[in-house]
Amino acid sequence: MSVPPGDRGVSTMQFIETARTIERRAMQICRRWAKSWFFFITQRTVNLASSIYEHAQKANAIFPIMTEDERTERVLELERALGALYAFAQKIELAYSLFPICGEKKDVSHSEKEEKSNRLFEELMNLCLDEEEALTGNLHWTRTAELGGKTAKKNDNKPPGEQGTNL
Repeated sequence: MSVPPGDRGVSTMQFIETARTIERRAMQICRRWAKSWFFFITQRTVNLASSIYEHAQKANAIFPIMTEDERTERVLELERALGALYAFAQKIELAYSLFPICGEKKDVSHSEKEEKSNRLFEELMNLCLDEEEALTGNLHWTRTAELGGKTAKKNDNKPPGEQGTNL
């Protein structure tokens, strides 16, 4: 039985797509930052965004149904993604406090730069909050799921976002 679109919540499996969006937006936004910040903030910010996505992909590739080792590895990758996410958010906050994160255009007024920077900062922070919620939800599920399908129902071994699907 499927859930009507209006009643659907956010799946914890959304962490992969949100991580990809964070990486893509970080690349789009950071390329406009002043070149003088490249080695100090820009390069590290993009690398952290990529790390979030890479660890999310690795975690998703490990399905913790078989053994305790697989579960441990998945938890480790999810925690690494979460750590990269926290570091990424701190870098974005640092950049926002130092310069307009919308870029340095000469023909744009200071108030327009400030307004656009505020919107970009809010967008990135909302993505980070969504990713944090999805990663922690997936971490909780992974830590509490039964291993090896012992006395579990058909859908009990799937993460909340995959229940009811036949993949």
